[in-house]
Amino acid sequence: MSESGSDAARLTLMAGLRQRSIEAMALVPGQRALDVGCGTGTGTLVLADLVGASGMVCGVDYDAAMIVEAQRRASIDGVDQRVSYHQANAAALPWPDGYFDASRSDRVLQRMLDPERAFTELLRVTRSGGRIVVIDGDWATLSIDSDDANTETRRAYFLTTLKVANPLSGQCLQRLFGHHGLLNIEIDVQPVFERDTDASWCWQQSGTAASDADGRFASANIVIVSGQKAFAIS
Repeated sequence: MSESGSDAARLTLMAGLRQRSIEAMALVPGQRALDVGCGTGTGTLVLADLVGASGMVCGVDYDAAMIVEAQRRASIDGVDQRVSYHQANAAALPWPDGYFDASRSDRVLQRMLDPERAFTELLRVTRSGGRIVVIDGDWATLSIDSDDANTETRRAYFLTTLKVANPLSGQCLQRLFGHHGLLNIEIDVQPVFERDTDASWCWQQSGTAASDADGRFASANIVIVSGQKAFAIS
C-alpha cells in the first residue's frame, strides 16, 4: 500500500469510529453538545447538523492552532452561529454544571496523567440523564509485525509508553464509567491497523527498516464507551 493509500485507509477507519461515537450521543435538534479534543472541528460540524439551527455545539482543544482551523472550517460551512470553539484544559472546562445534553471526548484521556480528573469534568458539565461518550486507545493491544516475539513486545511497550501518557486508557473506560455511576453503559471495540511499505508510524518511531518488499503491519484496538449520567435524587 502506498503512503497516500495508507493515510486514506487510516482516515476512513477513524471517520467510522467518530461516526459511531457521535451516534452514541443520541442528539436531537435543539440540544447542546460538547466535543472535547475537537481538533480541526470535523466532528463538531457533524454535531452541528444534528442539533440544528436551534441547538449549540462547543468544541474544546488544548492546541490553539487547532482551534483557529476549526473556527475557519465552521465559518466556511456556515455554522459558526451555533458552533463555538475554546482553547482549554480538559481537566478544567469553562462551563457550569449540567450545561450540556451530551458530551464526547475523542482520544483525550490517553494523553493525560490524571484521566479521571478530566472524566469527572466531562461528567460535571453534562446534565442528569445526558449521554457521555469516550473514545480512547487500548495500546496494550498494539502488535507490530516482527520475526521475533520478544523484540515485538518490547518495541510495542517502548512505543506506547514513549508516545502516550496513559496507554491503558481504553481498557479502563468501562471501569471508569461504572465507578462514576453511569447507566446503560455500552462498549464498542474496533481494531485499527497500519499497513505500509515505507511510512508506518510504528516503524518510523522504532527505527526499524520498513523497506521490505512485503511491507509491515501494525494493529491496535480503539475502544468507544458510552453511558447515561444518572438522574439526581432530589
